[in-house]
Amino acid sequence: MQSVPEPHHSSLPEIEIADLVWQPAGADAPTLDLRGSTIHIGAGETLLISGASGAGKSTLAAAIAGLLGTLLPGTLSGTLRVDGVDLVAAAAEGAAGAPRELLGQLGFIAAGPAPRHALPRLLDDVALPLESRGVRAELLEPRARAAIASAGLSSDAAERDVASLSGGERAQAAAATALVSTPGLVIADEPLAGLDATRAGALAALLMEQRATRVIVTHDVTQFSAAAVRLHLDHGRVAEPPAAEFSPVRADVQRDVAAQPTGERGAVLLQLFAAASSVRHGVGAVSATLHAGELLLVRGETGSGKSTLLALAAGTLSADAGERHVTASRIRYAPQDPGLLLGARSVHQLLSPAERGRAADLAAALNVADLLDRPAARCSDGERRRLALVVTAAAEPDLLIADEPTLGLDDEAATRVSALLENLAARGAALLVATHDVRLQMRHARVLQHPDATARAEESIGQPLAERGVELARELLTPAPVKRLLGVSNPLTRFGLAAFWFLLSLISPATALAQGAVALPALIVAWSSGVQLISTLRLAAALAPAMFGMVLANLLGGATPEAAFGAGVRLLAFAAGSLVLLRPFEPLRLADAAMQHLRAPFAPTLTLLTSAATLPPLMSEARERRAIRRLAKPGVDPFLLADLFDAAIRAVPCLATALEVRAVRLPSRLQPATALRPSRFGRADLLLILLSAGGLLFSGARVVGEAITLGS
Repeated sequence: MQSVPEPHHSSLPEIEIADLVWQPAGADAPTLDLRGSTIHIGAGETLLISGASGAGKSTLAAAIAGLLGTLLPGTLSGTLRVDGVDLVAAAAEGAAGAPRELLGQLGFIAAGPAPRHALPRLLDDVALPLESRGVRAELLEPRARAAIASAGLSSDAAERDVASLSGGERAQAAAATALVSTPGLVIADEPLAGLDATRAGALAALLMEQRATRVIVTHDVTQFSAAAVRLHLDHGRVAEPPAAEFSPVRADVQRDVAAQPTGERGAVLLQLFAAASSVRHGVGAVSATLHAGELLLVRGETGSGKSTLLALAAGTLSADAGERHVTASRIRYAPQDPGLLLGARSVHQLLSPAERGRAADLAAALNVADLLDRPAARCSDGERRRLALVVTAAAEPDLLIADEPTLGLDDEAATRVSALLENLAARGAALLVATHDVRLQMRHARVLQHPDATARAEESIGQPLAERGVELARELLTPAPVKRLLGVSNPLTRFGLAAFWFLLSLISPATALAQGAVALPALIVAWSSGVQLISTLRLAAALAPAMFGMVLANLLGGATPEAAFGAGVRLLAFAAGSLVLLRPFEPLRLADAAMQHLRAPFAPTLTLLTSAATLPPLMSEARERRAIRRLAKPGVDPFLLADLFDAAIRAVPCLATALEVRAVRLPSRLQPATALRPSRFGRADLLLILLSAGGLLFSGARVVGEAITLGS
């Protein structure tokens, strides 16, 4: 990995913590209680925070970032100063977020496999901390791309949506975003989660190379042995760290050794042959076979497509090519983001009465028995990961699929998960597990290296001729020639003209010529800004019955053929305007244009437009959540809508935190923000305005002409 540029802070912050207590709003007791403890981290030193899942590590990291009592409601007491800024006093005063003095030098890496980005495209998200700090526009893209490369991501990842990255790639993306501004204070919560050993070592070295004061939350303390200050937490309190290092087998974890497999394979429960999905770009076809009683560990580099293989095996991702054969009667899937399975409810609410007894035993084995009645959304990521295994294993599945089941778990919890997986296989279940965790060294597991042992040559996929023809037609009908000739229109032009066309269509005569004069420039805008011609043809085909019905209704009502046909074309004009608004709608570019040309305030504008940009990922998450739930309940899940609503509600504080740690509140009139995407008016804008003016003149001339004709 390359190193990011040296920061230019005159001095690095010191951190003072004493008797710190945090009680979230609505909680009965504190979740972090450091009374009796005093901690000092000197300028440029590293605080390493360890502890079991749910011990309060992330809470302490959020406190040092200035998020508790400000952005996140609750009561913060004691002493907490960062670079002399009193964060307890800021919380008592009800500040809107972290104090500006701290915000300007903060780089924050949030925990968890779910995306924690503010903007969809990675390059935009990484550049945002620079934009909010007023870095010159010409420096934004080079510095953002350098940070992405430094974090170990490929150059093409910059153009991808963060939500499309693998869990490990998201960890690298979060590091790039946090380090791009060369912050003086780096707070990293489980920064290595989901990474293979090589990338984990490189990212750990990158974090330790920073000229910054560091706060690192991790279970893998060996990667940060140079830390000056170490703090081990247990149930929110300071505790002594475990005396012994991790051992693959511990005496306090029971394994059902009597039922271990003998090496003979059972019936084949799953076969994938050259299976692939067009939804996952850049991931090749995969093949695998799984037998009853077999524990298959899938290993591979970060971003190699292990999660795609598991989703294809589970059937939550449809295979567009290849074959999938399943004879298992009960399939359960614990995804890398356990929230997709659990939702907002407790485990007991997810289980049938027949499963609750088994769930209690499983929860005891995984040390989460006291969490079965707690809403999953109030549990830590590691706790939810174990609860997801409880839910899936309680159904006694023939085939259990688990994606990174030990991600973010401490050594003891990881050992308990290993024992559970071995016992399930010993009882005849087939298990397909994707993992980077070297601690999963189970005695009877078969290891499949992905993609070396799962790939098939592209010619084995056998893409049908019809599919190739559709792809060729799509390539030929893209708007690339129009883009090269005219350029891409400014989003303000598109937005303003779309509203104008709606109004113009209403006031224009209901004739084919008048309505066509409105629809034509709208279609040109759509084609020049990203809408494929084939999409327009599909829309026209979908509207054809409605247009025919409107024409017929007008004819039956006594209208002239010209007026009746014009009423149908008016529907097409409205659809053309909708294409402009919806298909090429780019919230961030519209925000940039509003800030550059209309002097819109930076933070409110960006917050509003990034909120709109979260809708497509929420819809994608809803589809994935529904597919996972249908494995357990093929029919209608009455709680799914409630879980989707809860996910939308919880997306609000996640987005607020993402914007906060990227210093979006920082710009002022004295230090205006810059933009990665300059918003200029060009030939496309001029042509569209002229076409719209021509449409207005034509419609006006028709109105005048008809008035003169009627008058005479």
